[in-house]
Amino acid sequence: MTKVYRKGLPFSAEVAPLIGAMPLLDEYREPLMRLQGAWDSLALLGQMSGAATDMADTRSAFEALTGRLLDSLARRQLRNAVQQLQGRSQVAIDILIRNLFERTADVGFLASDGPLRAALQDDEDPQALRQRFAAYVAKYSVYDQVVLLAADGRRIAALDESRCAPRVDEPALRAAFEPGRAFVEAHGATALLGGQPGLVYAAAVNAGSGEASGPRGLLCLSFKLEDEMLGLFRALCAGVKRSVLVLKDGEGRVLLTSDPWQIPLGAPLADAGQAQGWRLDFAGRDYLSCSSAASGYEGYFGPGWTAQMLQPLQHAFSDAPPERQEGRAGQVDTRELFDEELRSIPIEARRIQRELSRSLWNGKLKSRAQTPAVASAGATGGVQNGSAFAVTLLNEVERTGDQLRQVFERAIAQLEDGALGAVFDAAGFQAELAISIVNRNLYERANDCRWWALDARLQRALATGDAASASAVLASIHALYTVYSLLLVFDTAGRVVAVSDPAQAHHVGRSLQGEWVAGALGLRDASRHVVSAHEPCGLYGEDGHAPCLVYAAGVPHPEGGGQVGGIAIVFDGAPQFRAMLRAALPAQPGAAALLVTRAGEVVASSDERWQPGDRAPVSLAVLQGLAADRQVTGELDHQGRVQAFGLAMSGGYREYRRLTPPDATDLAALVLLPLGERLEDGAGAASQAAFEPQAPVGTQRVDIASFLVDHQWLGLPALQVLAALERQRITAWPQAPAAVRGMLGFEGRMLPVLDLGQLLFNRPCGDEAALMVCQTAAGQRLVLAVQQLGQVFVAGAEQMQPSPTRPGWAAQAQVRLLKGQGPSMLTLLDGDDLWRLVSGVAEAAASAAPTGATASSLAATQVLTLG
Repeated sequence: MTKVYRKGLPFSAEVAPLIGAMPLLDEYREPLMRLQGAWDSLALLGQMSGAATDMADTRSAFEALTGRLLDSLARRQLRNAVQQLQGRSQVAIDILIRNLFERTADVGFLASDGPLRAALQDDEDPQALRQRFAAYVAKYSVYDQVVLLAADGRRIAALDESRCAPRVDEPALRAAFEPGRAFVEAHGATALLGGQPGLVYAAAVNAGSGEASGPRGLLCLSFKLEDEMLGLFRALCAGVKRSVLVLKDGEGRVLLTSDPWQIPLGAPLADAGQAQGWRLDFAGRDYLSCSSAASGYEGYFGPGWTAQMLQPLQHAFSDAPPERQEGRAGQVDTRELFDEELRSIPIEARRIQRELSRSLWNGKLKSRAQTPAVASAGATGGVQNGSAFAVTLLNEVERTGDQLRQVFERAIAQLEDGALGAVFDAAGFQAELAISIVNRNLYERANDCRWWALDARLQRALATGDAASASAVLASIHALYTVYSLLLVFDTAGRVVAVSDPAQAHHVGRSLQGEWVAGALGLRDASRHVVSAHEPCGLYGEDGHAPCLVYAAGVPHPEGGGQVGGIAIVFDGAPQFRAMLRAALPAQPGAAALLVTRAGEVVASSDERWQPGDRAPVSLAVLQGLAADRQVTGELDHQGRVQAFGLAMSGGYREYRRLTPPDATDLAALVLLPLGERLEDGAGAASQAAFEPQAPVGTQRVDIASFLVDHQWLGLPALQVLAALERQRITAWPQAPAAVRGMLGFEGRMLPVLDLGQLLFNRPCGDEAALMVCQTAAGQRLVLAVQQLGQVFVAGAEQMQPSPTRPGWAAQAQVRLLKGQGPSMLTLLDGDDLWRLVSGVAEAAASAAPTGATASSLAATQVLTLG
């Protein structure tokens, strides 16, 4: 990976130009550089005194790790910012395309409307057509103009005649007359809107009974593009400081903008050149920018537009990662959220610190050995003063190294918190996106059933019992609206008269059951509709018993005076809801989205683990307590893994289900993003804090080398400890006691390696154990594996007290206790006691060994005996 140096440190080429806009980098770079500089002073003092250990390797290792840490921090910030911009720009264009797909079906259906076709043959009163247009727009409020033109461009009727020219002859609209052209979509200034720009859908209208007979006309629908997109832009820009969302045409010019003061209409705006986002200069201001093309819906990709989201570079990285919330993902294995390099940094920092501690431990032991450990409290002298200075210097080196490690761990923790916060934010955002897509889709379903109920052909067919004509009309509608499983009409007794799909003709003559049937027949207002509960009704699925949503409305008599029946549209929920939910999911393995009711029932799922009718994996109390148009995030356990969840309750769309009281059938979107397995208490805890001794008192002093075993502080007289070793290969020792790890070489001798955790507490110290060589008064040597090295310090002999208890392993030992600062306690062992204990274990193992293993066990005993 190419590196570029900035501020004296190497950064990846993708982030190097951006680091000046990342204040979080300076928050960690400055203390790290100060601490790195401290090594120079310490190394100089060590060289002058001849007392310090060689720190060159440790300094180089920390310096290299500093570069890796800051580069990872910068790349993580860039990734989070780009994902946020890219996700929102993709949502903007994809929601628009789904919306426009419905417009392509609407214009085709309305172009076949009976009164419109009749108007091309007869001099029908334009006022009657305007009233019909108004009734249509009252249901489909996404339109602001409906116009019927004659073939020569003459205006026959318009919803708003004050805006429409008497004659409209525009090539882009006349293209709808081309053979085989179902519709055209045209954006720009148009005489339909008094010369103002708009997005217009047009389709040819054929007069008479034959498709090619009689004069032809043109139906034009003007979509409220600005009204739709600016509301969507506001929702998507919320929470992204100073951000701008724009819609661009195929030539890269801005059609709509959320902030014209930053990015004005008509401005030529360069595309984002890289998938991960890039730095864009516009009007003298730097932006982070991401653009998205349409993903397509049902094979439709729209007019070739793109959405682009921009955020001023000075604000793109200004927000620090959120602090970890208490009780949220605090004990979760989140390794899957981070790349290998990022996960390795704290591990490497701890390794460097362990090596530094080992080196300093040996330096302190050497310095202590130069001066007798037991001395008069008032003794002075050059040797003692030199030794004291060396120990002080070594302690300062260790403190500086520990500060470096803490900065690394704090930075990684902040990165983890930021990544976790991004996951919870993503879950909430994707849940809001999912329910927004669902709301917009179901809004269209409610509109469709109400408008089709006003189709004069269906009204006449039901009034006269002409099932064939009704079937033909339903089939033509179904061909335009592919999101339905079945369309049907029924009479006033609830019996099915006709269906849209000949393969489901067996439903004809069937008596429908359900509250929605009586509800539709009881409606007296053409603006009303009913919807069924999500449950089986015999009309959906291979066996007809799969749960579904049915939208229905009453069909009025063509001559007035009551109803002639009803129309029902069976939403193809299984694939349609699944597609909506999957469209709302981020590209994260294991992510899932569910559509659930307020009563806790699963309606649909993107994941096979949940089927319709199952219980939702989120608390019923959360579902029932969530207000409309609100979302909440949290975590839950599912199948042994912790999931971040976002839950968004529907609040409707436009006039559809707005301000309705809470109901058990209300829908909510639940998005689940996996975090990892739940950790056991303390599994993720860092190394235990060092034992802090009290100030020595009394006339007799003892140097103590401390270490950690099974999270308990133990110690040995420093004179009994020779050295701490680098990590070395341990030779296996077959048939040795369980506490013997094997053998390793030290100063020309093979020494046994004893795991103190296994020996003393029956819990081994693990693969990361520190190794230390100790020696008895008789000169016998052995290597001890311990959990962690501690300090080498001075204690007063009078401060050590005999232990009031005798654990089993210390029954014959002289165990003393030393109280530290606060509640901490250290148990002081003796090398001779340990040797006797180990020898006893080896002899017991030898006597209990099987015949075939006796030789190896005896050999182990002999090695321990000889030391």
